Parts: sequence; structure tokens; C-alpha cells
Amino acid sequence: MDCPLTSGVSPGTGGAAQPVIPVTGQQVPARDLPDAGEVRRPPYGRNPALAAHGVRARSEIVEAARELFKRNGYQATTVESIGEATGRSGAAVYQYFEGKAEIFGIFLREGGGDLIAVGERFPVLTDDTAGRHALQRWISTLMDVLDRHEMNFRLWPQIQFAEPSLALIGHWNLSHFTEAVAKGLQAAKAHPPTPNITPLGMLSVLQWSFFMWHARDRKFPRERLERALATTLHADLFSRPEPVDEFPVAAEEVEKIPSIPLGDALGLRRPLTARGVGTVQRILLAAADRFRETGFYGTSLSDVATAARVSHGSVYTYWADRDALFATLATDALSAIGPRVDALAEALRTPAGLYAWLDGWMSMLVTHGAVLFVWLHEVDAPDLADLTAQMNSVIDRAAAAFVESSANAPQEDPEALGVVLRALLTDVPYVLSVQLEILGRAATCAFIAGLLRSGVGARFPSAG
Repeated sequence: MDCPLTSGVSPGTGGAAQPVIPVTGQQVPARDLPDAGEVRRPPYGRNPALAAHGVRARSEIVEAARELFKRNGYQATTVESIGEATGRSGAAVYQYFEGKAEIFGIFLREGGGDLIAVGERFPVLTDDTAGRHALQRWISTLMDVLDRHEMNFRLWPQIQFAEPSLALIGHWNLSHFTEAVAKGLQAAKAHPPTPNITPLGMLSVLQWSFFMWHARDRKFPRERLERALATTLHADLFSRPEPVDEFPVAAEEVEKIPSIPLGDALGLRRPLTARGVGTVQRILLAAADRFRETGFYGTSLSDVATAARVSHGSVYTYWADRDALFATLATDALSAIGPRVDALAEALRTPAGLYAWLDGWMSMLVTHGAVLFVWLHEVDAPDLADLTAQMNSVIDRAAAAFVESSANAPQEDPEALGVVLRALLTDVPYVLSVQLEILGRAATCAFIAGLLRSGVGARFPSAG
């Protein structure tokens, strides 16, 4: 699959009065979105309207669910645990909600309403310092929303696999936000390298930069991150057009799991025989897929065995627990990332080299992106501490290579720009192109390349 610079798809930012939401290839009118009202569900009473005690009970259930989702994630939270947290049974929760998806939908609507309101206040930017400062103030407002609704935005990419109703709500939110931002960019006469993709791409960069900063223990004030993002995005929005023929097409690569030979290096519980190779490969593929759909804490070895169509004993033959199985996948992912980063210095010598490198990096994310995403945002296992330190070091090295090549102002704060680049190289392309499949690979490559060149200001000493 190629990555032409001009590739792009519209993320629903036209001026249609009745936006549509892409879900599993279908177009669903916004009026068909499910809603949750403050009523008692049948067959619990003839009068569905809630009395005062019913309103209070419903509110308590919602707030208990909010805390459980935030602490345990979506998959590991059950209706029974929500009821227990309020001193009720699971059956009592079902009096007010069809299930936990309906409750989570409330949170998605809350966050979506705030997100859309911020999108509608996108400023009319100018191509000067005042415009950059206006963009930074808007980014700060958006980050307030991300901070307030962190649980919604972080969990939704995984949840939408199993909950079509929540996928609808999430896409509705994205559609309205990007439409509002697109209008603001048109009013500003901005001309980013990939205009059709930019509103959605901007949100992804801002969101995952914020979560990356959060995952790294907020090591510096948020204002520095906002400034680095504003400088980078403003430079991209008012960049000069680049000629298309600077970027030759790179051939698509296909990576497999595992990408290194099966053996002691993968930390298996017992030596692997030729007879067991096929079984281990099936288990690893199934495990990577389960972690992608249900996250780390929502996945069990029993789930993996069922997905791989092997006995539970077969899984326990090679791994003692979920942490050990994830460590194998993490080791394999790290072995795939390292050589890519080692090749980056040479790739940054020419625009063609950068594009070929990005294409190969996307191939790596298609195979290992789910494990990397879960690793970055969920896993905090002591047994993985050394591997995690190695992974962070390698990705930091990739970010540093772009910081060192930057010709733009973000150099004044390489630490903050490094967080932005970590998100731009990992979460942004993985979520947009692989996990949610909102953008095709070519469109995602075009957006990332444009932002690296125009926003970050990557220089090419051998170009020309």
C-alpha cells in the first residue's frame, strides 16, 4: 500500500445539514443515535417515570460506574460490580439501564458535548505570532476537556469493537467536532499539506500528546506541552505547499508475529519443539488480537485459549500468566521497533528516505501497534519494568532524531516536543489507521509526513 502525499479522505467535515457517521462501512443518520432517558425500564412497573428515590438511585449508579470504568477499564467492569459499589444488586442496575454500555454512553455524550463546544469555538487564526497564541489558548481549552473526560477518550477506541451503539456515539462526536474545526480553518485561509485530514488529525495529535504526557507522569507543566503543540500545528497550518514528486512510493512490507525466531529470547516457560511452533504462533496471534479489542486488564488466558482454538493447558504450557504472555509479545514488538529506529538517521537525509521509513513504520504498527498501545497506556507490571524502560528508550531515541533535525521553533523545548513526537509516531497513526480505521494507511502517512516536515520542520541535509 502506498503513501502518496496528496492522498486524503474527508472525515465528514463538509457543510451537510444532516451529518452521517461511518460505522463498520455503513452510514447512519445522526437522528438514529441511541439515547438514554431517565426512566425505569420495562417490565419494572407500569409507570416508567422515576420518583425522587429512583432519580437518586440512578445517579448513584452512574457515578459508581464512572469510578469503576476509570479505575478498572470497561471490559473488567461488570453490571454486578457497579451494583455492588452502590450497595445494590446487578438486577437493581438493570431496572434503570440495559447494561453497562448504556451507562458508558452517558459519559460519551457528556464528553462529546464538551468536545463539540470547543470545536465550535475554534479561532480564526492568523499567520503570525498572535495566531499562534490564539491557537495555544484554544488548545488549552481542549486539554481541559480531555482532562475532565480522560476516561471517555482513552477507553472509547477499544470499546467500539464490542459495542456498536457506543461506536455510533463516538463517531457522531468526531463528525461534529471536525466539521466545526474545518469551518474555522477555512475562515482562517489555512493551507496545511493535507487539508481534508487536518481537523481529525489535529484532534488525534492533541489527544494522544496529552495522554502521552499523562502516561509519563506529567514531568513538566502542561503549558509547555500546549506551547509545543501550538507551535508545531500553527507551522503546519500555514505551511508552503510541497511538490508531490519529492516522495517516491515505497513498497509495502508485511510483518508477522513473532518477528524473531521462537526460542529462549521470547521468554517461554519451556523449550519449544518443532511440533509446538504452530500452536505458539496461533496463541501469540490470538493474544495480540484480544489485547487490541479488550485491553490488558480485560484479557485472560482463557480468552486467549478460546480465540486461538487451543486448550487452556496449551497456553499454560508456555506461559504462567497473562503478564508472561504479554511480555513475550512486548519482547517481539521491541525487536521490531529497534531496527526501524536504527535506520532513522539515514532515512532523514532525504524526503524520499523519510517517506520510505514512514511506510515501513506503518507496517510495524499494523502488526505490533496493538501491543505497543496497550503497553504505553495500560500495563504497569513490575515484571515488565526492564522491558518497558528499553521500549521507552528506543521510542525516545526516535523522537530525539526528529527534534535534532527540526528547523522550527519547537527546538526551544525539546522535552515537550519529544512527547508530541512520541504520540505522532505511535498512538496517532495506530488509532486512526489500524484500530479505528477512520483513515486509510495512505492518508495517515500523508498527514504524519506533512506534520513532520511542515510542523516539526524536519530538515534533509542531502536533499537536492
